[in-house]
Amino acid sequence: MQIVPLVATAFASLLPSLGATEPAAEPQSRPATKASAPVEPQPDLGSGGAALEDGRFSDGLTGRDIYARVLENRFRAFTQESSLSSGDRAGRIQETRMEMHWKNFDPAGDEAPGDGVLSKTLVKYTYPFDLRHSGYLIIQNEDRANDQFVYLPERRQTRRVNLRGESVFGSDFSFEDLVPREIEDATYVRRPDEELDGVPVFVVIGTPTEHFDSDYSKFAFHIDRETAVALRTRYWDLAGVEVKELRTERAGIERVDDVHVPMVMTMRNLVQESFTTLRVTHLVPNPDLPRGAFGLRQLQGH
Repeated sequence: MQIVPLVATAFASLLPSLGATEPAAEPQSRPATKASAPVEPQPDLGSGGAALEDGRFSDGLTGRDIYARVLENRFRAFTQESSLSSGDRAGRIQETRMEMHWKNFDPAGDEAPGDGVLSKTLVKYTYPFDLRHSGYLIIQNEDRANDQFVYLPERRQTRRVNLRGESVFGSDFSFEDLVPREIEDATYVRRPDEELDGVPVFVVIGTPTEHFDSDYSKFAFHIDRETAVALRTRYWDLAGVEVKELRTERAGIERVDDVHVPMVMTMRNLVQESFTTLRVTHLVPNPDLPRGAFGLRQLQGH
């Protein structure tokens, strides 16, 4: 990780590297065809989580079942303010603050847009000063590439971009790490249960699907059996090298409206020996966010 002293300059310089082309137009609705996700066998084997000789588990839960629990433990929408403190091996620290609005659109629900959209995320920077009002709009689609836009207030321009592999400025989190995933984004295989710092956890290996266009080849989730929060996530790059590790402080998990929310997380870059700690400083669960709250006009608003 490189600490960036002139953040606004770095932000503007990303346009060519992100593949920005013409000024953005509003995303067009496209017909969606439902893709069937691979599902592991789900035998009825009674209670308990011991691994059996044939690779099945005595509680009958598959990797997909367990990761579905992770996704069930979330709000249908949220507004969140966060601070990110990033450090490198030289001991330099940089802080970034941002506000994120996120909403899930259940394809089978009453608010389904009808265009294959799974979720929408609007991110606006609030600190440092050079980054204020810059932001991103990310539209996660069911069976096609995601729509991603960046807004630069000093240029008064919105561009369609490709955020694959791009980090949140001065931090070890990429946008892929921060935007909530959907069940369709990967296939899941369960491994034998473990203990992490004395806490019983499920272990699930996730392999991103092709349409998700992930910057990673594999994830390993260590999921708290009690809260369904991933206490540890390991990341491998496309060359098969383990590059990151995300740790969630169990003592920092808060229960809000029956959802267990991790309030403090630390991402470590194992290659560059840097780290970023993300703290949720303000959270609004299930706000009223209409579809119009995620348009390009809202992205450009100050």
